[in-house]
Amino acid sequence: MMIDSSAMELQLNLHPADGYKSPSQRARRITEAWFAQNAYCPVCPSENLSPTRDNTRVVDFVCSDCGAEFQLKSKSNPLGRKIRDAAYQPMIERVNANQSPHFAFMHYARDNWSVRKLIFVPGYFITPSVIEKCKPLSASARRAGWVGCNILLYMIPPDGRLPVISCDGISPKQDIRQKWERFTWIGKALPESRGWITDILLCVRRFGRHEFSLADMYEFEGELAITIDYYQNFHILLYAISANSACLL
Repeated sequence: MMIDSSAMELQLNLHPADGYKSPSQRARRITEAWFAQNAYCPVCPSENLSPTRDNTRVVDFVCSDCGAEFQLKSKSNPLGRKIRDAAYQPMIERVNANQSPHFAFMHYARDNWSVRKLIFVPGYFITPSVIEKCKPLSASARRAGWVGCNILLYMIPPDGRLPVISCDGISPKQDIRQKWERFTWIGKALPESRGWITDILLCVRRFGRHEFSLADMYEFEGELAITIDYYQNFHILLYAISANSACLL
């Protein structure tokens, strides 16, 4: 991977958390301030993303040039298979309406307050199968009955997890924007079709090779039938993707 050493400052500035005592509030202020100063828009050539007003549902940052919306989720532990998000209902409503925000997932280290990993996930890869509904909070909780959700990272195809910062270094912005543009056609599909496409793309990537056949895809028939509502469309989509597999390479 080529390294764009001037793209981002990996050290976090602790001053935005001055005056805050809650560890979670401090971490949020610190990571959001870093993102506002260092992040860029992967959708367009804009070099800036602006914070939204406090308590804006689902969206944390927006590009003033193209209007792209982003949600930042940060963890001091490795990102893992799933990441806790906010309230389930507003998120699933946006996903079903093809209006999911784009995501930025950050792993930072508390020992030296530095960014270890940052990935962009285009909103068109956020489908209902990626959103896991959590159990309501217990009656004794401060927000009793509140229902949150998780983002299932392992259900997002590798093509939808763009490594901005990784153990290999910092990816050039041009590379990230090219990878982002590659699958924008998925965002133009209907919500239910978008879910089928990304689920099948996830299976295709598990082959670990560039060539596959319709017979290969039927290995996942039982697995995919769980998430695909209309069985007839399952067969139609397999034929379409197998016949046009070059778009996935």
